Amino acid sequence: MPERTYYTLIASLPALPAQFPPDRSPITWRRLEERLKMLEDEDAAALARLVDFLAWDRQPSERTDEEFDARYRELMEETTHSVVREIVDVRIDMRTIISGLRRRRLGWGPPPGAGRWVDHIRRRWNEPQFGLQARYPWIEELDRLLAAGQMLAAEKLILTTSWSIWSRAAADARFTFGAVLLYVARWSVVNRWACQNAVAGQERFDQSVATLVQDYVHFDN
Repeated sequence: MPERTYYTLIASLPALPAQFPPDRSPITWRRLEERLKMLEDEDAAALARLVDFLAWDRQPSERTDEEFDARYRELMEETTHSVVREIVDVRIDMRTIISGLRRRRLGWGPPPGAGRWVDHIRRRWNEPQFGLQARYPWIEELDRLLAAGQMLAAEKLILTTSWSIWSRAAADARFTFGAVLLYVARWSVVNRWACQNAVAGQERFDQSVATLVQDYVHFDN
């Protein structure tokens, strides 16, 4: 079945910033939710699954590796839309790679978890950046930033990378449901940075950044 188009919905959404990082989010989640009520029921359900996963993914690292792997597999079994699956895979892949970089510096073993690169990282554990530099050019810089303890710069690189991936994908998804999904994914990145930037006090800010990066490496527990 052809993918639904949503001309009115997408035309109603304020433009996201052309560059990252932005000064602020162009729309609140409450107002965005109102616009998203234009979705057909099936698409609304698919989006809800994605939003639930993104919110679940951001929560503190209280979950076991088994719980995270089960949640990932459940979502991938429930979801048939290729853009939902790609957004989730991007998040999972980045988390697994970041966890691997951090665990290796701590002298631990390869990360457990889910995603496309778990087995690859285990096989190439002793290679620089696990031999993934050509596919993911950002890994080398992230490895350096984590080693130097530059948590704010690391967080900015992580979010900028996600933003770039989804912005490129959005350029080919005009007025489709995929475009709606990619808008929400990019909005979540913009909102995350905007909220982070608004934290008052340098000490509290630094601690919040460290927590955000820890969210990406929760496999360490």
